Amino acid sequence: MSEACNSNAEDSRTVCKYGEKCYQKNPEHHKKYKHPGQAGAFEKKNEKNPGKLREKRFNPYSSDDKPAKQHKVGDKKPDIELENGSGTSESSTVVNSDTVNPIHALKLPKNITYYDSSDHSVLKELFLVKMPSDFYKFFDCLNTDDAIVKICSSVNLELIGPFELLLGKLPQLDDKELYLVHWRFFYDPPEFQAVLKIKGKSEYHIGYFRDDPNDEPVFLASNDSAKDCQIKPLADNIFGAVYLHLKNEKKSPFTALACKKLMETIKKYADEHNFSLNPYDMKKRKSTILTNSFHRAGIVVPYNKKTQLGYRPLVENDVNLKKLFDKLQEAKTQSEKDNLLSDLQPIITYASIAMDECDFGTGVEMGINLFCSGLKELESNVLGCICPAYNLLNRGEFSKIIQAHMKYRRKGPNVSLLNLFEH
Repeated sequence: MSEACNSNAEDSRTVCKYGEKCYQKNPEHHKKYKHPGQAGAFEKKNEKNPGKLREKRFNPYSSDDKPAKQHKVGDKKPDIELENGSGTSESSTVVNSDTVNPIHALKLPKNITYYDSSDHSVLKELFLVKMPSDFYKFFDCLNTDDAIVKICSSVNLELIGPFELLLGKLPQLDDKELYLVHWRFFYDPPEFQAVLKIKGKSEYHIGYFRDDPNDEPVFLASNDSAKDCQIKPLADNIFGAVYLHLKNEKKSPFTALACKKLMETIKKYADEHNFSLNPYDMKKRKSTILTNSFHRAGIVVPYNKKTQLGYRPLVENDVNLKKLFDKLQEAKTQSEKDNLLSDLQPIITYASIAMDECDFGTGVEMGINLFCSGLKELESNVLGCICPAYNLLNRGEFSKIIQAHMKYRRKGPNVSLLNLFEH
């Protein structure tokens, strides 16, 4: 029997399922798992280069940010440094929006003042994204005689989020972080900013989707967080999005006439101002999308086709990853959860390695998929994957948004910031 065979026979470590093809360079992984066929190559390599696991590829992005240390799945949430230097170490808590966790219950100021509705620069300051021109024109189109709220209500729609500034109903609060979760539904990623919702107990909402916080929105989309995490593109602009929503919405005898009237108003204004009412064509986006991710709206990051730098696929496909999340959700005992978290760890580590080698899009994809799982056990890993990726992509605003979201993440139809306060 060869020396290598003798060594493997005496080795009490668990055999890694990837065997000699394992991509792992993490010493902790090699302490726990053996890799027949590698013949100690990992250990010999590190004897020659102690502390150095691999050569990093050249970083083409002008950023001083470094990827955060990858924490083990299920570990306490890591401190993530924001651009202003502040971090977050508080444990996030998933709470129902109708029952605020006492840890996050805040006291509303006695005398509430509201922002000046004419100061549009406030939106960028509070929500960290700039609203496009069609947003303001839609408001002007329907606000004849200050009737926009009544008109939207007649078709079972409610203006939310940034629209509240234009309505003069956005309260002035000292804690600016709260605006980042104002009407941010359970499955809304940082790229998605809600502006309309169906009234009442529905969690269906419409918002702008953008790939970069400093760019114009790519399209308007809808999501129903009571059903799933999927973001469904509607149209290029808000006129088309609302028009298509009204066209496809099931109408009651009480709303049918109002829907028809509003659709006529929107069509007339859109024709006069050259706004398309056609559905968004995802075909024109496919050339820029690197991967769909769990929310299906697609992830777009800088990618060099020649060097293949910027993104690499995850080691597991969406189907298998979803099965793993489902099993974790259904696990009854801590032992079951620990085994599943152990299976997930190499996938997350692989994404971290990819970010080390400048494939930042892989970190975004892993983070979004973990976020879309909605699992409390994976909250720390959401931030550990996605925040470094956003910062390295110069999308620090998205990093701040998702940190605030994970801190105050809530389920339910009423996710206004005012619902965070004690009543």
